[in-house]
Amino acid sequence: MFAKDLRNKEKMKILVLYFKFKNFKNRTTINEHLGSFRRYIDNVQFHYFNAANGVPWYLTHVKYDGVILHYTFLATRWRQDLYEEWSNTIKRLKEIGGYKVAIPQDEYAGTDVLCRLFRECGVKTVFTCFSNDDYDKVYPCNKVPLEHRITVFPGYIDEIAAEKIKSFCSGTTSRPIDLGYRARKLPYWLGRQGQLKYEIAKLFLERTANSELKVDISTDDKDVFLGDDWYRFLCRCRAVLGCEGGASLLDPTGEIRRKVEKYVQNKPEATFEEVERACFPDQDYNIRLFTLSPRHFECAITKTCQVLLEGNYGGILIPGEHYIEVKKDYSNIDTVIEQLHDADYCAKIAENAYRDIVQSGKYSYRSFANQVIAHISENTNKGKKQTSRDKKVFSLVGKYLFIRELLEPVLVKLFYVWLAVKLYRTKVFRKLLNKIK
Repeated sequence: MFAKDLRNKEKMKILVLYFKFKNFKNRTTINEHLGSFRRYIDNVQFHYFNAANGVPWYLTHVKYDGVILHYTFLATRWRQDLYEEWSNTIKRLKEIGGYKVAIPQDEYAGTDVLCRLFRECGVKTVFTCFSNDDYDKVYPCNKVPLEHRITVFPGYIDEIAAEKIKSFCSGTTSRPIDLGYRARKLPYWLGRQGQLKYEIAKLFLERTANSELKVDISTDDKDVFLGDDWYRFLCRCRAVLGCEGGASLLDPTGEIRRKVEKYVQNKPEATFEEVERACFPDQDYNIRLFTLSPRHFECAITKTCQVLLEGNYGGILIPGEHYIEVKKDYSNIDTVIEQLHDADYCAKIAENAYRDIVQSGKYSYRSFANQVIAHISENTNKGKKQTSRDKKVFSLVGKYLFIRELLEPVLVKLFYVWLAVKLYRTKVFRKLLNKIK
């Protein structure tokens, strides 16, 4: 493992750039992904910096061995109101040294902006959710001279979280729900692939309506499970529906998205086929961004049998071994419903997935973090030695970032208290308050 290789070497110094709005609570999967580097890599010194307000000048004075551009940071390309800040960030990123790698997600749109960032800031490696068949479509050499394009999954198994998740299922002797699922209708600009989650939910609701199966399937936002409630739901299900995550339509400039949103705004009842003809004829399936999602790993952890639409699933989930397969044309749906009545068969499928996916340790955040850091170690400029001044600057910035991260939530609360007091003292506010009373 990488960690063992660095025991007798000087610790690498790596900057992780991410983005998080103040007072905004990230989804658990984001925190697991973002925190995996410092959680599972001991022999590297990290600076984590929230670039919500841009990249500051003092980071350009730190000599980093590597820079990781996290997908939360790269996702700001979607926000038009941050475009100016994004442009300023590119200028500042150019000045930061170190071997730069990017870990983008949702690469089906806005990739021209990514290519510009990678090209102008000297990003050498992209850890992408695309397979090598689509590398040149998304990151063509004439747009961005990347040295490496490496396929990864959008999420992995967090060892600490896995233990917590398993505890939700401990003591559960029965699973009252035979088939469960939660999905929502996704925008048409994701292509046909993006519609499959909603489609499979509707179809199974219809086909199980008169069966003896106890089904809990919903596409309504009000039925969404948040946080730990999602894991508790999985532990109550014998099986869950699913399909590969991703998209089948590449929209490098965002033009297709704008066309679709405008069309649907004028014709909210328009079908996918109608929107496709009007906005992106003959373009769907110009990419195959079909990937394993964190949900598949979560089901494996809770030993919930997966009923999945025919697909590749990263080459690690095998039909009949790790999941019950639903054919793309739904021709075997009656057979699948019959298999769902067999509790022992479902339990066997779930146990296989738990053994090969969870217990193997191959698909953990520990392995992912080691892969990224090992790649930086192999490619960084090893000839440059850190001077005592370099080490002091790194240490000083690190202490500042630690104090900032620690005190910022407190300072924000104090600011709001100060603002409330200030407002209360104004005559206008007191008059308004009296009127309300």
